[in-house]
Amino acid sequence: MKKKLAVISTACLLILASDPIPSYATPDSPDSSSDVLDQSTDVDTTEDVKAIFDSLYQEGYSLGEEDGYAQKKFEQFDQTTGLDKSSEEFTWFMMGYTVGYKKGQQQKEEELKTEQENEMAGGEEEGYQQGVLDYKHATIQSEINPFPSKSSDWNKGYVQGYKKAISLMDLSVKAKKAGYDQGLENDSMSVPSMYDDEDVTRQAFTEGFETAQAEVLDQQKKQFEKQGYVQGYHDLSLEVPAEAEGELQTAFEQGYEKGQKQKQKDVKADGYDSAFTYQTYRAPKSLQDKPELEKWYKAGFYSNKDVKSLQQKAYKDGWKLGKEMSIPKKYTQNKAAVAMYKKYFEQGQKKQDKTVSHILLGSGIVLTLIALITLWRLRRRSRRKDEETTLDS
Repeated sequence: MKKKLAVISTACLLILASDPIPSYATPDSPDSSSDVLDQSTDVDTTEDVKAIFDSLYQEGYSLGEEDGYAQKKFEQFDQTTGLDKSSEEFTWFMMGYTVGYKKGQQQKEEELKTEQENEMAGGEEEGYQQGVLDYKHATIQSEINPFPSKSSDWNKGYVQGYKKAISLMDLSVKAKKAGYDQGLENDSMSVPSMYDDEDVTRQAFTEGFETAQAEVLDQQKKQFEKQGYVQGYHDLSLEVPAEAEGELQTAFEQGYEKGQKQKQKDVKADGYDSAFTYQTYRAPKSLQDKPELEKWYKAGFYSNKDVKSLQQKAYKDGWKLGKEMSIPKKYTQNKAAVAMYKKYFEQGQKKQDKTVSHILLGSGIVLTLIALITLWRLRRRSRRKDEETTLDS
C-alpha cells in the first residue's frame, strides 16, 4: 500500500510539474494532438505523437474503467506504474485513466440503480396484487411487516405497491358510483380526469356507466313490451312507436305477440265456459266483426266435453236424500261450471222432493185403509161377543 501511495504521489508530482494539459488532449477528441507536435521534442512526426498518445490514453482508460467499476481508485497501480514514461506521457496516461475511471464508476452506479429499481418494481408489483386481494376480502393490513428474505429495496417497493392498491381501490369504488350516476342521466360517457389517469379507476367508471345504461335499457324494454302487450291484447293493428328503435322495437313487437296469444287463450277459455251456460253454440256480439277471435271462441266451446257428465253428476247429487253439493275440484274456480252444477243439483232436489211426496201420500192411504179394516174387525168381534152372551143368558 505504501508503494502504491508513493507511485500515486509521484504521478501527481509529475502531472503538476508538467505543462498544463493542452485542450486538444480530451477523451472526446484524442485526435486533436497537432499542437503537441509543435511543443514536443521527443518525437519527430505527427503520426508518431498521435500513436503514442492513443496508446497511453487507452492504457490509462482501461485501468481507470476497471478501478471506477470497482469503485477503488488506483487499484490497478503498482510501484512500477509510470516509471517507464516521461512526464508528458504519464499525463496522457492519467488523462485516459481519469476518464475511464469516471466511465466505470458511472457504469457501476447505473447497474446498481437498475438493480434497485428492479427490486423495488418487483416488490411494488407483489404488494399491489396483495393489496387488491386484501381489499376485496376486507382484510386490509394496517401495518405491513417486512419480508426478511427480501432486500430493503424490495420491501420498500412492496409497501408502496400495497398502499397504492388500497388507495386505487378506494378511488375505484367512487369511480364506479360516479359512472353509474352518469349512466342513469346521460347516454354518452365522459370520464372525469380524476378517474382517467389509472386503468383501474377508468375501468371502474366504465363498468358503473355500462351497468346503469343496461338497467335503463332494460326498464325501457319492459315499458315498450308492456305497451305492445296491451296493443296486441286489444286486437289492434301493430303500430310501433317512432321512438322505439333497435332493441326497443323488438321488445314492443314481442309484447304485441304475447298480447295476441293471451287474448286468443282467454277468448278460447270464454268459449269453453259458455258451453256450461248454453246448450247450443252462439257467438257473442262483441266478436261478430272479429272472425279470427270468434274462431278461437268457437273452438273453445266445442272443446268442452265435460258438460254432460257434470250435469248428470249434479242432478244425481241433488236427487239423493241427504246428499250435499259436491262440485269436482277441477271446476271450483269456474263460475260457469259452478252455476250449472247448482242449477242441476237444485233440479235433482226438486225431483227428490216430488218423489218423496208421492211415496208419503201412497203410504198414507194404505195406512188409513188398514186402520179402518182393523177398526171394523175389532167392532165385529165385539158384536159377536155380545150376541153370544145374550144367547147364553
